[in-house]
Amino acid sequence: SDCLRKHEAVVSTQSTGYITNNLRVHIMFHSSKQRKTLFKSEQELQDTRNKVNQSFRNSHPECAEFFINPEDERLLCKKFERELLRFCNVFEEPPLFRSIKCTAMNFLKRFYLKHSAMEFYPQNVMLLCVYFACKVDEYTIGIDRFVSMLEESLQFETGSFILGNEFLLMEALDYSLTVYNSYRPLDGFLLEIRDRLGKESSDCLRKHALSFINDAILTDAPLLYSPSQVALSALVYSSEQNKVDISGYIKSLAPDVSTHSKLLNTINKIREHLQHNYKFQISSSKLKELEAKCSAISKSLESDGDEGSSTDEKQGERVTKRRKTIEEMETETLD
Repeated sequence: SDCLRKHEAVVSTQSTGYITNNLRVHIMFHSSKQRKTLFKSEQELQDTRNKVNQSFRNSHPECAEFFINPEDERLLCKKFERELLRFCNVFEEPPLFRSIKCTAMNFLKRFYLKHSAMEFYPQNVMLLCVYFACKVDEYTIGIDRFVSMLEESLQFETGSFILGNEFLLMEALDYSLTVYNSYRPLDGFLLEIRDRLGKESSDCLRKHALSFINDAILTDAPLLYSPSQVALSALVYSSEQNKVDISGYIKSLAPDVSTHSKLLNTINKIREHLQHNYKFQISSSKLKELEAKCSAISKSLESDGDEGSSTDEKQGERVTKRRKTIEEMETETLD
């Protein structure tokens, strides 16, 4: 928000080099494509997902009875967002930077604003996003070592998918690969609080604030709010958990009563969003059904694409074959 920018501009002339650098990153975000593509509301975001789902249905009407709705697509993507974090924790020497996890998660969310989960199965795309995020954030790892962390039966297919679809991912991201996360602004806020309230207060706020941000990346908050807004919401949440009064600090971020009210309103909206969207509730049977459908459809489309198209008769044969393939793969997976 504007009040955060104005306040940080003042702080940068009075504080450490770290905060000055933090301000520089903050200003870069406000001129970035990431900020320009933030959604104005949850409804606008949902409308985008609905359009992607409908576009895919329109492109493949012959198999409509096997398709899933936008809400179920989102549930399936949520499942693999959690898988993404679990996979990232497998890296040990060295462990992945937390910025890579945020970048990969951002890539995954944005990919499915352009493509349907029925077209590209989220498990493969999830791994593609992690690998590509490693490149973007300069974590050196070759494809052979990367896929070696998977089951042996998946290594060749996954490696081929990753190397064959990096350009597809860049297209879906509109070639905007820089991702700003909420960890850096949180560090800046905590440094200011340390100057105001002391090191003990700053240190006790960090744990719950980090936990809040970790939860936030599993929701749509990064697509709706700026990193500094999420970080400030994390700080307010942590202050309540630790019974540390930071109301004076929050007031100092707003130049007037009206701006202060808007700032608190944004914080409340973010916290409400997490409360309603963080939980992942789906029965195992439902999840298995969604995975079976999406996996079967995406694989049948890959097979169909390899065969090409020449005549109406052959097209009809491929449609019949695709329907049969989906039915067989669904049955096999569910069994």
